[in-house]
Amino acid sequence: MGRHSIPDSHDPDSSDGDAPEPGAASDGSGSGDLGFRVPEDWADLHGEAPREPRERGDDPRRSVLADDDLYNDDLPAPSYQSEFPDDADIPEPVTGGFSTASRRTFADGEWTGSHRAVVPGRRKVSGGVIGALVAVVVLVAVVIGWRFFGSVLSDRSKDAAARCVSGSLSVPVVADPSIVEQVNSFARQYNQSAAPIGDKCLKVEAKATDPDAVIAGLTGKWPDDLGPRPAIWIPASSVSEARLIAGAGDQMVSGESRSLVTSPVVLAVRPQLKDALAQQSWATLPALQTNPTGLDGLNLPGWGSLRLALPTGGNADATYLATEAVAAAAAPGAPVNAGIGAVHQLLGGQPKLADGKLSTALDALISATDPAAAPVHAVITTEQQLYQRAEHTDGAKDKLAAWLPPGPPAVADYPVVLIGGDGLSQEQLGAASEFERFLRKPDQLAALAKAGFRTEGGSAPHNDSINLGTLAAPLSVGDNAARATLANALGGPNQPTAVTVLLDQSMPMDEGGKTRLANVIAGLNDRIKTMAPNDSVGLWTFDGVSGRSEIPLAPLGDAGNDQSHAAALLANLNNQSSSNGGSVSFTTLRLLYGNAMANYRDGQANSILVITRGPHTDQSLDGPGLQNYIKSTFDQGRPVAVNVIDLGNDPDQPTWTAVAQATGGTYQNLPTAAGPEFTNALAGLLS
Repeated sequence: MGRHSIPDSHDPDSSDGDAPEPGAASDGSGSGDLGFRVPEDWADLHGEAPREPRERGDDPRRSVLADDDLYNDDLPAPSYQSEFPDDADIPEPVTGGFSTASRRTFADGEWTGSHRAVVPGRRKVSGGVIGALVAVVVLVAVVIGWRFFGSVLSDRSKDAAARCVSGSLSVPVVADPSIVEQVNSFARQYNQSAAPIGDKCLKVEAKATDPDAVIAGLTGKWPDDLGPRPAIWIPASSVSEARLIAGAGDQMVSGESRSLVTSPVVLAVRPQLKDALAQQSWATLPALQTNPTGLDGLNLPGWGSLRLALPTGGNADATYLATEAVAAAAAPGAPVNAGIGAVHQLLGGQPKLADGKLSTALDALISATDPAAAPVHAVITTEQQLYQRAEHTDGAKDKLAAWLPPGPPAVADYPVVLIGGDGLSQEQLGAASEFERFLRKPDQLAALAKAGFRTEGGSAPHNDSINLGTLAAPLSVGDNAARATLANALGGPNQPTAVTVLLDQSMPMDEGGKTRLANVIAGLNDRIKTMAPNDSVGLWTFDGVSGRSEIPLAPLGDAGNDQSHAAALLANLNNQSSSNGGSVSFTTLRLLYGNAMANYRDGQANSILVITRGPHTDQSLDGPGLQNYIKSTFDQGRPVAVNVIDLGNDPDQPTWTAVAQATGGTYQNLPTAAGPEFTNALAGLLS
């Protein structure tokens, strides 16, 4: 059958019934319902009546697309023969414009309006879509890989840190003995909880160290016997920090130090003495110390003087703080150093003990069966240390009490000092800062409060011996330089003295029937007789012509050819006589200061005591020249203090004051050598 042949009625493939009839198109054109044209005389040739045109949508066969429904089984099926050989390439049919509903499915393609089976080509996916999918897959793979390898590396880093493969990072801490036990406990807790730095574990260790040793080590070469150079120092008070800054400079301290805990300075006394001191103060203590019957006048007959011990060993800076309070009370409104004479009076009258330890002084106070006859009636210490001693003393209520002088209290403020300078890594400095923050956490502060310290927001310690309650605002005594000068002038209360007296012979004026020089010599005699055999004393004199060495510096107990050094010194003093004609005090002090520096005695409090009335009559050296010499010669590591007792109205007072301050000494101006003020001044400066 040809391309547009009409199938015969006997054709085996013909069919009738539901097969679409090739009548006229619904739009009046010659197109059949299946989309191809048929002859216009089709109906006449087959003896059929012409059909009325109908709408496409009315044709029921339009909605039937299944192959089984395209032809009526009662009619013969049409037979189609391709005009192309079986092996010929069948051209792509043009199907656009034909109704989709007029196509029939084929096993491997679809029927077209030209009765041809068309095999459809594969549908292609856009290259952009494929690229996007590939990018997403790659991105997901990268993320998964990154997380996987990051986790592996993190785990390896944690494992390495946990094993401390690079060892530990040491954070050395030195602390006052009064608080080191608690700091060490906190260090152990911190070491267990602190995160490693890299693959190093933190190791904080605290060591009890005396403040003098720390200051000497940080201002010079840090000694090996003190362990590694510290990253943190916790002294008992900011007095020690002031001394460090004065010796090593501001760069030695990193940032501003903050107080960790506090404890006020008190007098540990017998309960009977506490009641008797009710009307006393810091200002009255020096007189009670040096007056042989001072306590008798406070309704304590037979008690004698105050016998106040001022230990420095293991005493949390309490003695330094007490002397600040005494100096401030002795010279209200003036610089704290102006009251140093009262400080020396207090130190000079303290009882002689085997050593300067707090424990030794407290033992002497507590153990005496007769309080009135005890070698010690009172001990300077802190509230916290007295609290601890009372906690470990049987019957403490009847043996110990705390007396806090009225007015602003002297307070041990325990600053946390971060050490600067060379020798510490950034990791150590960072770890030190973290440990400081750890110390201030509530649990640590609670533990410190339990040990007797005062903490921010905590309660004051109290037991049968102590119950001071809330304190007034603490005492303020000036800047770091003033505090360091006062502290360095004290030396150790039980440290042997090495002092050379520089005596002005030109004091012929009458004072109570004697010359001023005679009164001075009498006072020196009395004081030297009370000094210890291991105290060293020398004597120089000057007049209007020259200065000279009379007795070289040596221990008072040393034996000479026919007499002791003390006897030779007293004999020389008693042979001195007054002169007229001025005083070459400045040039003589220059000679003596060089000699004292050259013969410095380690382990002793080295000083020069100038006793003069002025004015100087030197022609070759004036006041500014003397000050420049002293400042250029003074050595903080080997200090020789210049103390001055200036009698009468001396125009050289500014020079003497400057020299004393430059060396850590004191200047006192007294109207006469005949009164008790001069005796008290000697007691403080010759002790």
